[in-house]
Amino acid sequence: MPQFTFTVTEQLIPNQDYNDKKKQLRTHVDNMRADDDAFYALVNNIIVGEDQKGKIIDAMKKETTARKGRDESIYTDVMSKISKAVNSFNASR
Repeated sequence: MPQFTFTVTEQLIPNQDYNDKKKQLRTHVDNMRADDDAFYALVNNIIVGEDQKGKIIDAMKKETTARKGRDESIYTDVMSKISKAVNSFNASR
C-alpha cells in the first residue's frame, strides 16, 4: 500500500504592520537626544559663558566634546537598529 505525505501551511495569526513602532521608538531616542543637548548646552554655558580658563576647564571642554560625539554615534546606531529590528520583526511574521 503506497504512502503519501502532504504539508499544509495555515496562517493562524494575521499579519500586522509594525512600522508605526519605528516612530514611537524614535521619539524616545529624540527625547533623550534633546535632554543631552540641553545638558551639553548648560555645561558649555558654564564653562565658556563665564570665561573660565585653565587646564581643568580645557580638559572639561575636551571631555564634553568627546562625550557628545560618542553620544551622537550611539543615537545614530540606535536609530539604524530600530529600523532593522522592526523590519526584521515584520518579515518574520
